[in-house]
Amino acid sequence: MSKMLQTALEEQRNYYSQKLLAIGVYNGQVMNKMTLTELKNEYNYFYHNVPNVKKKGNSAG
Repeated sequence: MSKMLQTALEEQRNYYSQKLLAIGVYNGQVMNKMTLTELKNEYNYFYHNVPNVKKKGNSAG
């Protein structure tokens, strides 16, 4: 794998890991075992669905 591609993949992994850590979904130990695709999917799930969960919680109360 070329150095440029490897660097790009590491940057993506760091980006998604930091975002998931920021919302407290996973800890670093769990994310180290996840693939980049899994990190992306989890990021998309939580960042796109968290506002929906909050709306449901607010309207139920």
